[in-house]
Amino acid sequence: KMFFESDKSRGQGMVIEVKNMEKDVFRMFLNHMYGKDLVVEELQDVPSTFGMFQLTEKYDIVELKEKILARMKSQTVEKDTFVTIVNLVGQCKEHSEVKDVLQSMVSSYLQGTMGMSMSKLTMFMAEHGGMDGQTMVLVLEMVSKIGGEEGGSKEVEMQTPPASPQSRKEIVMEFLEFCNFPGDRLEEMVDMFTDDGDR
Repeated sequence: KMFFESDKSRGQGMVIEVKNMEKDVFRMFLNHMYGKDLVVEELQDVPSTFGMFQLTEKYDIVELKEKILARMKSQTVEKDTFVTIVNLVGQCKEHSEVKDVLQSMVSSYLQGTMGMSMSKLTMFMAEHGGMDGQTMVLVLEMVSKIGGEEGGSKEVEMQTPPASPQSRKEIVMEFLEFCNFPGDRLEEMVDMFTDDGDR
């Protein structure tokens, strides 16, 4: 109805704003709704594939949705798309198939990049800048699941290089702020953590 019904009451030349969607992805979807074949291979990266999946899910186009999921499974996470894809995981509904696919992709990337080494995790976080607190939590949750999914031990190497006092303070501050720790006791708690670490 949305795409095919002629309704003069909607007015001529009306502009409809579509939020949180790439223009090219929406145009591909709209062309498909008007009869043009959608070539899933033209969805070059995970964010555009995810955007197309959202549209097929919203308008319940089952056959196309399955093709989009298959396309997503064939794609990989790269260093420059890592943070974006982790944030897409955060946008997914709980227990959704697309969330499982994205988490599997991110887990494979994490496993291939750093295995289960905490020292490599430190370097990984430094190299993949631009993560806010929520994104970091999502990453760490997925890291914690890698050992179990591979059937191996969840124990990790505790050989992280020592962080400077200033770095420790910044990390603790960001974590407490993310947890909505009471502001009037924030400095006291940060000092307690960093003082203990200096001993």
